[in-house]
Amino acid sequence: MSVRETPPPVVATADWRFPAVTDSRLDNGMRVLIYHCPGQYVVSASLLFDVPLDTEPRSLEGVAGLTGRCLVRGSAGRSADEFADAVALCGADIDASAFADGFAVRLTAPVSTLSRALGLVADAVIDPTLDADEFAHEKRLRLQEIEQSQAYPQHVAGEQLNAALFGTARAGRPVGGAADTVEQVQRDDVVAFAADHLQPSAATMILAGDFGTTDPLASTSDSFGKWDHVGADVVDATRPIISDLPQVGFVDWPEAPQSTIRVGGQGIDRADPRWPALFVANFAVGGNFSSRINTVLREEKGVTYGANSSLDTSRGTGLLTVSTAVRANATAESVADIVSILSGGAGTLTDDEVQMGVRAATDSAAVGFERAEAVVNRVEMMVSQGLPLNYVDTNLAGLRAVTTAAANEAYIDVVDPDRLTIVVVGSGPEVRGPLAAWGYAEVRDISLPG
Repeated sequence: MSVRETPPPVVATADWRFPAVTDSRLDNGMRVLIYHCPGQYVVSASLLFDVPLDTEPRSLEGVAGLTGRCLVRGSAGRSADEFADAVALCGADIDASAFADGFAVRLTAPVSTLSRALGLVADAVIDPTLDADEFAHEKRLRLQEIEQSQAYPQHVAGEQLNAALFGTARAGRPVGGAADTVEQVQRDDVVAFAADHLQPSAATMILAGDFGTTDPLASTSDSFGKWDHVGADVVDATRPIISDLPQVGFVDWPEAPQSTIRVGGQGIDRADPRWPALFVANFAVGGNFSSRINTVLREEKGVTYGANSSLDTSRGTGLLTVSTAVRANATAESVADIVSILSGGAGTLTDDEVQMGVRAATDSAAVGFERAEAVVNRVEMMVSQGLPLNYVDTNLAGLRAVTTAAANEAYIDVVDPDRLTIVVVGSGPEVRGPLAAWGYAEVRDISLPG
């Protein structure tokens, strides 16, 4: 037996690239984007419509979400049970939902049944049953979800943060609608929403997987090529104005042993040239387990199980947010620590922190997009936010080029610790008093519906 005394050399990693795209368009105007992912025999697909939430009438917010729920509850003369059986026989899964920047019908199916599964998606979009009883059932479920969500401080804190940041803009209200608007939605509103906004000229089909001998473009054309429908004009998304005033909102949650904290402030969208540098800067300050925020709150002070910051984007809008839950009697101190750490990040990022952030974002890219579903999800984000199809590769190139100076400059440009919105859900005077004494901004008491 031979013994090797020195380890083999470590080969430098090659720059990974996003799967190449085949970009086509059917005669009816529907765009088709196809990504070949070797070894991924369960195909992922998303039929994405350019239907931002601004499309919903103010009094009927939630109609887009209810439309998504009802689309997959029967089609082409099938009942809900019959449609579910047809999907199951394909070994597939189909769902539909609305989100801030669009509306999507999503599919996963083995490549061997892809053609049949795409036919079911087409049936759901082109000839939905929209049964009255099924509508009533889905509406009732949505209202129950809204009621139940108010029992979770994490959900309440997130909703109230959005409301404080975005004010009267649609982005400040729940994606699925609030109870008072969902109550107003009738079946006819769902029928009208589908007819007005689900049309081939506003649709992009995204498919990713190992298609073998199956032609995904031909399968898509077979299912959707004869779809000839013209609805309403596409509504342009309105870019919301984000509050730039320091705010502290407080929701009293009696006897809560922990306080839920959400902090938000102005960020940038992914099209901004500073995005790669800001991403790396955020990774160091709050975007990973060994970040400054988590090190102080979890490791040094032991007041939380975890704290993190993230960069959240939608079409033309970006936010920096911090999320955590801390021991009740450490609430004010923890919020002050978060603001202090955000403030202290300006100009202090080190070479080691930046290099770690660059490696974490780039070396793991191949693993992050290993599954076909991950590829489709990223393309869905790119299309709905108006980014070019080469965005992933150009962003990775930008990340690899980030320097310590660039990360510090981007952080200083974007992050303003003096203009943050802070929402705390916690237990009465024990939390509110110290928050007010901290003095960042006047504490505004928030009363929840019901």
